[in-house]
Amino acid sequence: MNVFFRLLFQGVRDLFRSPWSLCMTLAAITLVTFLGSAFLMLVHNLNLQLGTRHGNVQFQVYWGGNATQAEMQEVWGALSSIQGVVNVRTFTPDQALEVLSESFQKSVDLEWMKGRSPLPPTALVECEMPEDGQKKWAAAMVDRLQALPKVQKVSFNPLQVDVLSSWVGFTRMAFWPVMGFMLTVVALVVGNTIKLALLVRREELEILRFVGASRAYIQFPLLVGGAFQGFLASGVALVLLKLVHHAIENLLNVPPLWISIFFLPNLYILAILSALAGVGVISSCVALRN
Repeated sequence: MNVFFRLLFQGVRDLFRSPWSLCMTLAAITLVTFLGSAFLMLVHNLNLQLGTRHGNVQFQVYWGGNATQAEMQEVWGALSSIQGVVNVRTFTPDQALEVLSESFQKSVDLEWMKGRSPLPPTALVECEMPEDGQKKWAAAMVDRLQALPKVQKVSFNPLQVDVLSSWVGFTRMAFWPVMGFMLTVVALVVGNTIKLALLVRREELEILRFVGASRAYIQFPLLVGGAFQGFLASGVALVLLKLVHHAIENLLNVPPLWISIFFLPNLYILAILSALAGVGVISSCVALRN
């Protein structure tokens, strides 16, 4: 166990034998990680805003004029139990007339029509869209609502479905190429650094082999150095991103936008740290093999 910890600390200590090379490597990895993490934060916040403002679809359900109040109360009570429904607002004919009157901003007086409103009983059913098959789901929901007793018409805005499906497709298309580019650059930078370290320490490594040191004894510190570089640089990049986030957190939190910018979730942070450390180890293995 003592040998393990000694080799562990040796792998970190050996990096500081070439401080300028270490600084340049950390700067390159930090820059790439910062840009990739900033892209992740952008996608995360856009997903949050889309889910809050456009992630739900609102269906307008209209009943025929021959539907009684008792029938409406029974049907309206069952709407919330439909899978995917997150909110239901119902309007009697008089309540619908009152909402219509408010939309005219008191420029039109509709009080004389109370009690004999021509508007049908109405329900606004807000549903959460699934991540896949949004258009098929919307068509199925229309059919399900249309099948309710005495429903005359069901309508919704197809643009909401198109916006969400287009955004989901974009994030899936753009996410992996950006992450792949970031990890590839980190792997190349760390791999080249390990190769330089091998060239600088060639004589020392040959002596270790001559005296009988095992391959694992020689390579383990170098693998630790690669993991340390990836972990340290990603940590620095996340700290810089947090400072930027603190500066712009409430930049858009003003009327009429009222948009708060959120930092990356803890799961994303752990994934970035682990991925960069893992890439450092893998690139070190490749450099040692070559």
